[in-house]
Amino acid sequence: MLTQPEAGPYLLQRELLSAASIVEGDLVVADASRRNRNFKVTVERGPSYLLKQGVGADGIATVAHEAAVYQFLHARAEKNGMDRYLPRYYGYDPKERILILELLRDAQDFREYHAQRGYFSKILASAMGKALSKVHRLTRTDGKNDEDGHMYPVQPPGALSIHRPEPRTLQDISSANLELMKIVQHSAQFRQVLDELRREWRTETLIHYDIKWDNCLVFARPASKRKTRLKIVDWELAGMGDPCWDIGSVFSNYLSFWLLSIPITGEAPPDQFVELAQYPLESMQPAIRSFWCAYIRGMELDAATSDEWLLRAVRYGATRLVQTGYEQMQMSIHLTGNIVCLLQLSLNILLRPQESIVHLLGLPLRQVG
Repeated sequence: MLTQPEAGPYLLQRELLSAASIVEGDLVVADASRRNRNFKVTVERGPSYLLKQGVGADGIATVAHEAAVYQFLHARAEKNGMDRYLPRYYGYDPKERILILELLRDAQDFREYHAQRGYFSKILASAMGKALSKVHRLTRTDGKNDEDGHMYPVQPPGALSIHRPEPRTLQDISSANLELMKIVQHSAQFRQVLDELRREWRTETLIHYDIKWDNCLVFARPASKRKTRLKIVDWELAGMGDPCWDIGSVFSNYLSFWLLSIPITGEAPPDQFVELAQYPLESMQPAIRSFWCAYIRGMELDAATSDEWLLRAVRYGATRLVQTGYEQMQMSIHLTGNIVCLLQLSLNILLRPQESIVHLLGLPLRQVG
C-alpha cells in the first residue's frame, strides 16, 4: 500500500510532479483515507492530485471500476462537453492499483456550500441538470454499453428492497436502522410501492447512481471569487441503469436538506415544524426548477416524456430519502424525530407523487392528470 511519504516520489516517477516541487517544499500531502487509501497532494505551482488506492478485494475492484468509468467518460467527454463537469483523469496504475485524478483546490461540496451561504444557486442547479443530461445522453446515443464491457448494469438501489433485507445486512446493522426497517416493513403501502418501483427499474443509460451533495464540488473560475463551476466526483458505483434514479437523487438532496434543518423537539407542535426550518423549501424551489428545466432541455424530452420521467423520478427521490435516513442512522441507537419525519415524507410522496411535484418541488406537471 502507498504511504503518505511515498505519494510525492510516486508522482515524480510518473512525471506528474517536478523534483523542484519536492525539494523546495512546494507540495503538501494529506491523508484523506476512508473506505480506500486516499491522499490529497496539493502543489502550490502546478496541478494538484488525488490518489485513490483500493483496500481489500472489494476496494480494489471498486477503484478499478471507477477508473474504467473515467476512461469511458473522458474518451467521449470533449465531444459532448461533459469534460467541464469531470475532474481531470491522469490515469490508472493497474500494478499498484492507484487511480490518479485532479484535486480541485479550494472546492466545496454542495452541502457545505449551501449551508454556508443559506442560498440555493440556480446557476449551479442548472449546471447539475446540464451535466446529468450529458451523461445520460452519452449512452442513449452511443449505444447501451461500451465495446469493452466496462459499463455493466447496476442493480436496483438497495432502498427499493429495504423491507426485504438479506441476512448479511442484519449482521452489522445499528439498532436505529433496525427500527427504520421495521417501520417500512409494517406499512403495507410502503412495501407495495417499493416492490412496484423495483419491478419498474430500467436499464437504459449510464448513471452515476450515487448523486449526493457530497459528490458535487463547486469552485470558482480562474481569477474569480464566485463559485459557479461544478464537478461531479466519485463514480465508483456508476453503471447502466435508470436515469430517473439520478434525477430523483437530486430532488431528494434538496428535500432532505430542508427537512433535516427543522429542529424537531417536543416543545413545538407538529403543525409548526415547517415554519421552523433553517432552510425553507420555498427558497430551494427556484433552484429545483432550474435543474429540471436544464435537464429536459439537455435531454430534448418532449412534454409527455418529461412528465413520465418526472413522476418516476420523484418516486425514486422518495425512496432515496429512506436511504438517506439509513445512512444517517448507521451509528445510532435510536431513530431521531427528523428521521421519522423523513420516512413519513417519503411515504407521503410515494402515495401522492403528483401533488408532491407541484407543492414540494414547485414544478409544473403538464401532461399527466
